[in-house]
Amino acid sequence: MVQGLGPAMFTIERKSGTHWQPEIQRKTEFKAFVDARTKCMATGQTYRVVNRDLGVECVITLEDCRKQFHAL
Repeated sequence: MVQGLGPAMFTIERKSGTHWQPEIQRKTEFKAFVDARTKCMATGQTYRVVNRDLGVECVITLEDCRKQFHAL
């Protein structure tokens, strides 16, 4: 079951092998993006944000996070 409060609009999913594992839901795309980026930086894994229509809003990789924060 995905954690969250009520009917969420955006789901954060973690790449697990060949499939995506739902983790948590957020009401706004911005909050979902920030949380997914934070999870990516903390775990080094790839995350994505999916809307309620199952459309992928963004995919976040560790390489992308490092570029954004000018880290090595």
